[in-house]
Amino acid sequence: MAETLTYRPDDFDGAKAVRIRVFMEEQGFQNEFDGVDQDPRTLEVAVRDADDNPVGCARVFPSELEPGVVTEEGRWVFGRLAVVPEHRHGGLGSKILAYSEEEARMRGARELHLHAQLAAIPFYGRAGYEPYGPVELDEHVEHRWMRKQLG
Repeated sequence: MAETLTYRPDDFDGAKAVRIRVFMEEQGFQNEFDGVDQDPRTLEVAVRDADDNPVGCARVFPSELEPGVVTEEGRWVFGRLAVVPEHRHGGLGSKILAYSEEEARMRGARELHLHAQLAAIPFYGRAGYEPYGPVELDEHVEHRWMRKQLG
């Protein structure tokens, strides 16, 4: 029987717990939280298991909140996709991405941009994202921008 998971588009506490565990403790990032997290237009997606433990997260927001991204109506930014180790390799990341895309679409997004770790580019490519621009260093990890038109 499949585990029951609950998706919430407004659960910063759940998302924060996953981001600390994955990005800060596991991957060594220091600057994990920023003003985007405090903006009411940001969707802080968290997935919780049947015991209400946060197991995955992402965030999505209008492009005007992201420094350095060209702002245009309908352009949104996706990021901070993370799944705790014990829930990886079961498709949860893809489900969080699809859920986040739909939540953004319902709020007017027509295009999503994301700043992918190089190792994650194939994952996002399978979901229809295309890379653009140069490889950039975000703290200690190489990233590249990707984008997708939402249907």
